[in-house]
Amino acid sequence: MELGLITIVSALHDITSIENSHYELISSLRKDFSIRFITSAEAQYIDMPIVFVASGGTEEMFKNIYNELPQPIILLTDGLHNSLAASLEIQSWINGVGGTSQILHGKPEYLKKRIKSLSNIINVSNKLKKSTIGVVGFPSSWLIASDVNYIDAKRNWGITYKNIEISELSDLLSNTSKEDSKEIADRFISNSSAIQEPKKEDVTDAARVYLAMKELCNKNGLDAVTLKCFEVLDRHNTTGCLALSLMNDEGIISGCEGDCQTVFSMYLAKLLTYEVPFMSNPAFIDQELNEVIFAHCTLATSITERYVIRNHFESLKGIGIQGEIKKGPVTIFKCGGSDLKKYFLSKGEILDNLNSSSMCRTQLRIKMDESVNYFFKNPIANHHLIIRGDHVDTIEEFMDSMGCTRVR
Repeated sequence: MELGLITIVSALHDITSIENSHYELISSLRKDFSIRFITSAEAQYIDMPIVFVASGGTEEMFKNIYNELPQPIILLTDGLHNSLAASLEIQSWINGVGGTSQILHGKPEYLKKRIKSLSNIINVSNKLKKSTIGVVGFPSSWLIASDVNYIDAKRNWGITYKNIEISELSDLLSNTSKEDSKEIADRFISNSSAIQEPKKEDVTDAARVYLAMKELCNKNGLDAVTLKCFEVLDRHNTTGCLALSLMNDEGIISGCEGDCQTVFSMYLAKLLTYEVPFMSNPAFIDQELNEVIFAHCTLATSITERYVIRNHFESLKGIGIQGEIKKGPVTIFKCGGSDLKKYFLSKGEILDNLNSSSMCRTQLRIKMDESVNYFFKNPIANHHLIIRGDHVDTIEEFMDSMGCTRVR
């Protein structure tokens, strides 16, 4: 990894003595990273640009280069020559103008660890700026608290949302190959533990939606997609559950119901943790035990130990998926608000996979670390993500670096 150091130093200090006094810091970084001294104009071409605050009295100098620096801004200081004090003043100013920043300060081993962590933050942030989320059919009418202001999302995250008419999917669906659909259905059935309500023909029909959705994503250059799946059900008498499951398995993050907030959360979670999340509804909450049952009718089968092919819970049509996920630690996450700047985050543990007839097909009973009272007092809409493993520190650091507010 190449670090680009943009050095700012007060004219009151002799540059030679400054370089000599910071020798220990620079030499320790060179042991693990490639170091290049650059100007602020070159920052956009470097893997990880860092503002090296080499002395006090540099605050005004920083203001002059601020607009050339990519966010979040990383400030490096070893504390010599009043550099830490200047860094604190600079960070406070950045916060005041709505920017985001991190101060790198500490012993060599700590700095090494922090740089690698911040590198991941920068990589994810850069990836978001190049990504497009498709909204096929627009959000479902009942998602009255799950809208996203596309302009704010672009300004805050760099992400692009693209509306796509459901008719475009319908046109593609009408031209799908019956042979390919049948082959996909056969493979999905053979990999399942059982098939209950649906017939083989139902699975084949659902596989046609997958082929059409995949072509739609390729055609529109989508990195993630959310589908108004109930409109697919109304138009074509089949569900999108199988399509979304298969695309998630293949690395194309795909969400239900046209939920723009949740599909962004899913995409961000995948970039940060490399895990495919389970998009779900809280179906039952036990306040005394601090447990929640999360349920939905689709999930990536790659995160399950086994799965059963069911019909869709609400309509009793098409294909739903009842998956079992291994018991153990999970992370519950949701990023929301119309500007996507607030989030909920909690550790948890899967205690059981349930099989109730009164909720969506995949059902997880989870013990949460954070209080379940959040859902009753200040929930970020209904859908929340279940991510295998404990990723709280990783997600929290990223969200904080982006200036987001954690909701509890």
